[in-house]
Amino acid sequence: MRSILYFPAFFIFIVSACNAPNPKNTDGSKKSMTGKWHRFSTANGYSEFDIDSQYVVFYNQKVGRFKLPYKIENDSLKYLTKEYKAKITNYGDSVVLDGNDGTQAVLYRFKEPDIPFKTIPEEKDSSSFALYIADFDKRLIGAFEKAGIKISNAMEKRDGSAYEDLLKKKALK
Repeated sequence: MRSILYFPAFFIFIVSACNAPNPKNTDGSKKSMTGKWHRFSTANGYSEFDIDSQYVVFYNQKVGRFKLPYKIENDSLKYLTKEYKAKITNYGDSVVLDGNDGTQAVLYRFKEPDIPFKTIPEEKDSSSFALYIADFDKRLIGAFEKAGIKISNAMEKRDGSAYEDLLKKKALK
């Protein structure tokens, strides 16, 4: 008879546990932002990001390497040296950043277990930078081709205006 009384109490406990809100991430989603990321946009091209607990380091073919300190406040990323703040929407393997300047960026986490760079090298004349650039170029070409922009000659993109030419070709299609 007691088991009959315990069944409704157990059922109510299970149902209420299923409807309980998810526990909050107490570190402000910083764990979800750390790691190696990449993105492609027709406005900015292909970029790679190496994010640790203090800095966002990124590299792309237009502006080169930048290192910016940041912090996470509530659900937003804020650069400490720039007037940029973005709301973070985390989808696990991607993150959407809705910027206070009206921009939106989608960062995709690298799926490979061992990304070809540990950090984006700072010294442009180093052998580690040369290796990084060789791997970066392969990933850049893949991102452009995935977006429907064909690169007929890998050396073509080294020309200063080649990037703009590729975007013009894409816009004409």
